[in-house]
Amino acid sequence: MTVKLPHQASVGHLDWSPFAQQIVEDAEAALGFPFIVLSRFDTAARTTQPVFIGGLHGRNNQRALRLGRRLIPRFDLYTVGSVDANPLLRATFEGTEPVMGSVEDFTHGVVPPLIARIASHIAGAAHVIAIPLCVEHRVLGSLSFHQRTPHFSPQWIRTGQAFARQVALSIHNAELLEEGRRASAALEASRRLVSEAEERTRRDISEFLHSRVQSRLLVAEYRLSEIADVSEEARRRIEAVRAELEHLREHDVRQVSHRLHPEALRMGLVAALQILASQLHGVLDVRLVADDALIAAERTLPLPLKLVAFRATEEALGNVLKHAAAGCATVWLGLEPGRLRLEVTDDGRGFEVGAQPPGLGLLCLGARVESAGGCWGIESRRGGPTRVWAEVPR
Repeated sequence: MTVKLPHQASVGHLDWSPFAQQIVEDAEAALGFPFIVLSRFDTAARTTQPVFIGGLHGRNNQRALRLGRRLIPRFDLYTVGSVDANPLLRATFEGTEPVMGSVEDFTHGVVPPLIARIASHIAGAAHVIAIPLCVEHRVLGSLSFHQRTPHFSPQWIRTGQAFARQVALSIHNAELLEEGRRASAALEASRRLVSEAEERTRRDISEFLHSRVQSRLLVAEYRLSEIADVSEEARRRIEAVRAELEHLREHDVRQVSHRLHPEALRMGLVAALQILASQLHGVLDVRLVADDALIAAERTLPLPLKLVAFRATEEALGNVLKHAAAGCATVWLGLEPGRLRLEVTDDGRGFEVGAQPPGLGLLCLGARVESAGGCWGIESRRGGPTRVWAEVPR
């Protein structure tokens, strides 16, 4: 049995607390010592600090704790100490071999001498062997074993070193996993920021086209209509220019504005995709299918979710236009528990998945979906069909 005091300790960015107690309990079971201290080492600050202390439940240890608290009320068992406080601590955290000595020598300059004497004479922790936790020429911390006598057998020391090596590897692996998790989170955050920045840019350009550019085109049309004292031939040419300006304003600018930032999404995802499909009419026949669950809940879907689904569909259809040589494509949308799923299937020539790296369109699709915490995939074969799917959490 061990007693864990309330303390949170970490090395670098890694929190040792979740596994510190287990390490000490395993050391007790494997090596037979009732009083064990797991300490960490801060390389930058050159400090050491206990993370977990096992064996405090013993009667003598409890007596020692009560006496220590009465004599020095503010003393903390988890005190941070300088590695350079005494030669034994420095040897532990600068070497790779076990270091032995009295508890007074080990704690000199770190804890009050009275506490060391109480630990030695009442708790029976008079002598210490500290085994560094080393991995890749780096000392992460130490395991310290306390007993009344100064004798530690060579066989026990070898066993202790082997145990410490396994502990060091386990902590190092946990550090690597934590670094990987943080790197993955940072990548997801950067993807999200890039996606948000792109959407802001698209929206700004869309608003600029919709308001300022369209207004100027409208003014140009009006000024052309004011020209009166011209020949019939000139009037026909002016009318032709006015018609071109009107088509440019009502069709091209409006269409580009919608592609940049689909305002129709505020009416619904299905409506926005219907507009997208109509814009491809004559180039690609797009059939849109939405299940009942999505149609029923469409008003409650958050705009960012609808935007991700719209952009993913847009990228998938763009990929069909560029590479599939397809005549038609089917877009299927469905709402499942906790997620929105979409599929884009085309009747094009297909390809062998994995034979070549994905192009920019699919990479953009993947980045958008993954930035929202979703996943995606592609299924195809030579001769078709090809199916791109994506799932985004609600």
